[in-house]
Amino acid sequence: MTEQLATTPFGRRQVTLGQIATGMQVREAIEAASQPGSNIPAAVNKWALYRSLTEIKQRLGLSDRALSVLNALLSFQQETALSLPVRPLKAAESETDGAGEGASCELVVFPSNRALSLRAHGMSETTLRRHLAALVGAGLIARRDSPNGKRYARKGETGEDRFSEAFGFDLTPLVVRAPEFEAMVEELRAERRAARALKERISLHRRDIEKLVACGVDEGVSGPWAEFTRRFLMLLTPLRRVGEGEALGRLAADLAELRAEIANILEMHVKQQNMAGNDRQNDGHQSNSKTQWISLEPASKKAGGESKPIPNPFAPATAGPSENPEHPTNSAASLGPSLLALGMVLDACPDIAAFEPDGRRVQSWPAFEALARSVRPFLGISPDAWKDAVGVLGERDAAIAIAAILQRSEYSSERDEGGSGPPTVNGSPAIRSPGGYLRALTEQARAGAFSIGPLLMALIGQRLRVKREPLSGSVRSSSRDRQS
Repeated sequence: MTEQLATTPFGRRQVTLGQIATGMQVREAIEAASQPGSNIPAAVNKWALYRSLTEIKQRLGLSDRALSVLNALLSFQQETALSLPVRPLKAAESETDGAGEGASCELVVFPSNRALSLRAHGMSETTLRRHLAALVGAGLIARRDSPNGKRYARKGETGEDRFSEAFGFDLTPLVVRAPEFEAMVEELRAERRAARALKERISLHRRDIEKLVACGVDEGVSGPWAEFTRRFLMLLTPLRRVGEGEALGRLAADLAELRAEIANILEMHVKQQNMAGNDRQNDGHQSNSKTQWISLEPASKKAGGESKPIPNPFAPATAGPSENPEHPTNSAASLGPSLLALGMVLDACPDIAAFEPDGRRVQSWPAFEALARSVRPFLGISPDAWKDAVGVLGERDAAIAIAAILQRSEYSSERDEGGSGPPTVNGSPAIRSPGGYLRALTEQARAGAFSIGPLLMALIGQRLRVKREPLSGSVRSSSRDRQS
């Protein structure tokens, strides 16, 4: 009968059932490997195993610094390939003084705290002890404390290179649990692949909904397009905030349902046209240059063939032979599309309406642009920054950018009150340098990486999310009354 090496920790540290379970798992694995006819366990590359652990660190409840300590421990093991100790039964029975079953010294490292701290990039000993305890608690390493708590090794009387006893940290649990860790990595990768597929579906559904609604509005199809737009904005939560798993699945299902409703209305309209003998769908498609639907994708600069480039929905309108943008007519046909987009801008940026001197609602784009020019000095934006923005974005988009900056500035009526940190608006950091922000937007637009549509969508979606899920602990200031 052999004697087992004590595995209880030194000092005030208490042994846990998890540590006992880890010891049992290690002992059973070594016994199974030592049985006659048993295959020698395959070696585990310690650095490949370490890379696997970095992928599943959150599931194991480990931090980056705990893994850096594990990296330092692995560096004290000279061999790159780690394998379970397999010794003949007679050799195991002949070991003396506690070197019995499960007490192999081959995977025990015994660095001092100072040496371990140096390899862990100068980590303090207090932090080092905390992360070592986390590694032991997670079952990645096991303690083999000496009677006095020191870490050392003793060679056998024969003078061989092998140690007869070693006290320190045993890396055997890493080798025993290597198949478990690999299975966790494969499971995590499968979940990531599923999440990637869901995100692709969500992006496709969002694109379809955006373009189908734009088609319905452009073609004058009867339908609750305003309600569809509102529901679409509610589902525009950034994917990085949605999370994984069920949350992504619910969002994809909601978008698929909304897309099906919109597509059903358009298909019914096409069927009714076919029944009425209307063959207009066979004619060449004529693009409506006054469409005001906000695109979430960058507008293409060139189009193939002889078709015209896709217009920016907020680009300044050029006066044609039969229209004058400075003197819009009062007919519903001419004002309808522009007022639709202007109303959406004012809904996204309501604060700019408070600067209207007569207190009336802004009714036209020229009035809105004039209002933005008057707000520019209030925000402290220099004339040069404004001139540069107009030259790159156009006066209309530059005016919308001014309204959006005002809505997100520290002067916003939606600014969060309370708290000692920097000012926030609807939970997001407030813009404290409007001039610099406008110059940054101008540079992005010059590089083709900015469009007004997503900016407005973000403002509206953020406000709707805050109304649906109020920020805990913040007291909202009352908004200014909107002029009807």
